[in-house]
Amino acid sequence: MPAPYPLLEMPPGNFSNPFDFPAINMAAAHNMFIQGINAMAAHAFYVKDERIQPFVLFCLTVLEIVHHHHRLEETFYFDALEKNLGEGYLTESKEEHATFVPQIEATESWLKEIRDGKATYDGSALLTQINSWSDDMIHHLNHEVERLNRDNIKERFNENELKAIDNQFMKHALKDVNLYTSLPISVVCGNPVTPWFPPLPLPLKWATRYWFSRRHREAWEFGPVGWDGKPKALPSPPT
Repeated sequence: MPAPYPLLEMPPGNFSNPFDFPAINMAAAHNMFIQGINAMAAHAFYVKDERIQPFVLFCLTVLEIVHHHHRLEETFYFDALEKNLGEGYLTESKEEHATFVPQIEATESWLKEIRDGKATYDGSALLTQINSWSDDMIHHLNHEVERLNRDNIKERFNENELKAIDNQFMKHALKDVNLYTSLPISVVCGNPVTPWFPPLPLPLKWATRYWFSRRHREAWEFGPVGWDGKPKALPSPPT
């Protein structure tokens, strides 16, 4: 299996500073994805019987939030930033998506076949699938944050412009999100170092923990973080 991927080092600055926010927020989102991938790999060999379907849902939700993130980037966020950063500034990030997204989609298709009873779960096969795209994805996640360094942002935006972009981003993000899957996964794949991510209103955070998490609670048990925000011990696959 791939060794657990290290989380991205958080960019310098303060989350509440609008010029620091884009890189810090992006890194926090990317760390959530890395947490999810590591959990998928760590649990893969140990899942059997009645735990297979909840685990498959966990894996599908991890991959869906990756897709959701990329859709927001490609349909809104990158264009909004390039109005000031310059056309094509984030083209390389878009192109990097193509190096691993098709492989992720293949993994999703396989997991959906298991979910629908058309294929049999196999931990080794899941790890092979993860290995087909995870290295390229992790490279991309690191590289993308570098493009949003605060010096570039501060040189080309004012605070009001950045706040307007972020407000629109959150509206787009919450418009088509599945409250019963995407929100719980953001908690159980969170990073204890950044408890403020995702930057949801407090009532929605409480609703996630005490209501939206209940429908698929068995699936969220595979997350590396508990509902209290503290890390959980993950199983160690055999070498």
